[in-house]
Amino acid sequence: MGLQVLNQLRSEDFAVSVGFHSNPIALRRRLARMAEVAAVKEALRQGAITEQTIRKFVSQLMEDFRRGEHFAHEDALAALCVALETRPTTFAEKFLDDLADLQLAEMSLCMRVARECRKHRKSRGRHTLKAFEIPDCGVTTVPRMETSAWISQHNGSESTSATRVYEVA
Repeated sequence: MGLQVLNQLRSEDFAVSVGFHSNPIALRRRLARMAEVAAVKEALRQGAITEQTIRKFVSQLMEDFRRGEHFAHEDALAALCVALETRPTTFAEKFLDDLADLQLAEMSLCMRVARECRKHRKSRGRHTLKAFEIPDCGVTTVPRMETSAWISQHNGSESTSATRVYEVA
């Protein structure tokens, strides 16, 4: 399923449906509304497309790259940028950064779309999860309030007693 979804991005039908955009902002917006890009996002979310699959797909696209000629698969690379824009992985960030930092006249539009995606990615603000290591201080129990007691307290119920539950750490 994953490779089939990606192969849609290099089809002639996809290129025709994208149309001509000289502006990377307009192209990014158009791609964000397309079913093919949504399918790539969904396949990524489900794990049907992996980072390795994307690398292989991009390598296949780049086989058609010729110096001095317009790159025929700019729409496909731009679509991948849009699909990866909201993905909170280092792979997605590196993909956008690497494409945005290129300086090739043959691929100028998809590079500018990558810059737009990177700009929107940074402006969104990402949620970062951090792991904290708590040193052992001799306490083996952690108190927490049961949910049912909390709900009864905040629903105006007569009962205001909270049940304490202790878990062994």
